[in-house]
Amino acid sequence: MLFVADRCVGCRTCQMVCSLTHDGACGPSLARVSVEAEGLRLRAEFNPECDECAACAGHCPYGAIEES
Repeated sequence: MLFVADRCVGCRTCQMVCSLTHDGACGPSLARVSVEAEGLRLRAEFNPECDECAACAGHCPYGAIEES
């Protein structure tokens, strides 16, 4: 997965969709992707459990996550 920081607004839709897709519950702590502030910018990290299903990319309203 490719994260485009300039497009991310920190809405965490990716985290909600990921947790719903894989765990059936809406919880950012369950997601395989995390969005964190790094100074004035945001960054995303995909944990080792991420299987690149692209649910997060398909639901990001700003196009901040793309399939690699």
